Amino acid sequence: MKLTRLGTFLGAVVEDYKLDTADPDLALTVRELLLKHKVVFFKRQHLDQHQFVEVAKALSTSLGAVDIHPFKSHRDPIVRGLSPLQPYSEYPEIVGVYHDESTTRNINRWHSDLTWREAPPFASILRGLVMPPLGGNTCWADMASAYKSLDDSTKARIQEMRVVHNWAQSFQGDWAQGFQMVFGSNPELLKDMNEKYPPCSHPLVLTHPFTGETVLFTNQVTATHVEGMSIEESRELLDELHRLPARPEFQCRFAWEEGDIALWDNLATQHYPVADYWPHQRKVERITFEGVTL
Repeated sequence: MKLTRLGTFLGAVVEDYKLDTADPDLALTVRELLLKHKVVFFKRQHLDQHQFVEVAKALSTSLGAVDIHPFKSHRDPIVRGLSPLQPYSEYPEIVGVYHDESTTRNINRWHSDLTWREAPPFASILRGLVMPPLGGNTCWADMASAYKSLDDSTKARIQEMRVVHNWAQSFQGDWAQGFQMVFGSNPELLKDMNEKYPPCSHPLVLTHPFTGETVLFTNQVTATHVEGMSIEESRELLDELHRLPARPEFQCRFAWEEGDIALWDNLATQHYPVADYWPHQRKVERITFEGVTL
């Protein structure tokens, strides 16, 4: 195994190593890499869908059970028109995220995945299928380093705060038209979604359940407000904190090649898929691991 660090605070590129489900040490080796580097890139794996699912299931012994995305699975109703998420009847664990010349919307904002759930996922794994000739990189930011950058008075002020997260918050801005298209004429569907996935709160300052690190746990895609604080006060504070991942010193940036695999800690990091490749295709597929109650 050849390992090259990608950023100062996070990120490692692994070469000459195969994600082999027959390897009895696979799950523990990968978990150790993940907890140390927060996002790990395994080069030239070239897994098909079946192999991708099998690798995720093998890793689940150390990362948590494989989850099914609530917005795209065939086990639950699919909410269409909101995103480029693709379902697969044979492999419901996989979320396909496809973009091409017909796609004008993208979550090109800093975020963590599914933080509007009571138990946000600890980890996600992504495989690169089709990559544009230029661009299409993904950036990750270390939220422990972001927390450390705060002055002592800010740390003391936010220490006990909890932030409310809402799935509907994800569909603002460029996504608002799709949200209105789906729910504007179907208030019962919106009611059902809100009942199934009500707003929930998480600690703003999180002690990572597996590393003990202190991290900032909020993001601009799903966070709505701080509990017990007015929307105006919340917005001022959260806007300040949500700017931190954009600081380059906290980041690493990965240039994808087809066949690469990325695995990241969703509690310790935020990520930003750079949408700079239109009108070219970019196709990736993701599996998440079941959430952790915070």
